[in-house]
Amino acid sequence: MSRSWLIRLGKFGEQEAAALASGELATGWAIPNFPAPPTKEGIAAAVQATYPEQKSGTLQNWSVQLNQLANGVQDGDLAIVPLKTTGQIAIGQVTGDFFLNSENRPARRVKWLRTDLPRDAVKQDLLYSLGASQTVCEVQRNDAATRFKVLLQSGHDPGPNGKSFNTSGAEQNTADSLADAQVDFIIPAQDQIERHISANFVGHAFTELVAAILRAQGYQTRVSPPGADKGVDIVAGQGALGLESPRLVVQVKSGDIVVDQPALQSLLGTIQDTHAEYGLLVSWSGFKSSVRQRTNDLYFRVRFWGRQELIEALYSVYDRLPEEIRADLPLRRIWVLVPEA
Repeated sequence: MSRSWLIRLGKFGEQEAAALASGELATGWAIPNFPAPPTKEGIAAAVQATYPEQKSGTLQNWSVQLNQLANGVQDGDLAIVPLKTTGQIAIGQVTGDFFLNSENRPARRVKWLRTDLPRDAVKQDLLYSLGASQTVCEVQRNDAATRFKVLLQSGHDPGPNGKSFNTSGAEQNTADSLADAQVDFIIPAQDQIERHISANFVGHAFTELVAAILRAQGYQTRVSPPGADKGVDIVAGQGALGLESPRLVVQVKSGDIVVDQPALQSLLGTIQDTHAEYGLLVSWSGFKSSVRQRTNDLYFRVRFWGRQELIEALYSVYDRLPEEIRADLPLRRIWVLVPEA
């Protein structure tokens, strides 16, 4: 039976665009003396030689992950890639053997099966496993491989069916059992927040949340009433009357709507019609690639808030939000230890 592997593409998702375009999953490590064949011992020696300044624990951690990429991942397995740039999950089927790419980065090739799976479609226990802080690790608890196959077919997570699958004895007895050992708790915590927003701030309520964030940032806002808005969900401006720069027109999309090029063109037209200076396009489920590709072109006219940008804006002003918003979205700061490396 094929297995499922969590593979990350950069701390900030810097390798994601290239991977989605080429099907090449290249890690962030560059190791020109990577051994061939890639034995466990040879990988450890190459990592130490390439990064002599790193701590021994970090080197061991990296060596184990690279050994999993080279020898654990098999042709036909599933690669699960949480996308930082879109907030969605991509799933591909591994094709062929391990290789070192042109930049000396350890890599595997995949055939993409889906690149836009919403995180909301995945149940919390599986999302928790995707919160592992490793770059490469197997996701196997709670029948993960079977559930990812169902997600590919139906778009819905069937759940663990009451089963609990622990790491195998062989993994528990070796350093290779990094699968779910270390968890970046920020990821599952944010998943819970996102689920709460998805369930409780839908339609006009989501627009009101965006307007509340803008007011906390110092804007005066006017929110269009529910119903047809002719492309203007919120208008916002600085100053006591909201007439001072910067003046914004805001279009907001909640739920599973992925913003496309026509929606962007509509916003650009609305900016001109309303004599606003800038536009803000907010989409909880993200933007199609044709829209994201225009981020630099429209840098001085439009800002794009996907799920991650909205959450970051929410965090930055949470203490200044209205009491009723904070009652519907109760958050508390906590301290957690940052996983090493």
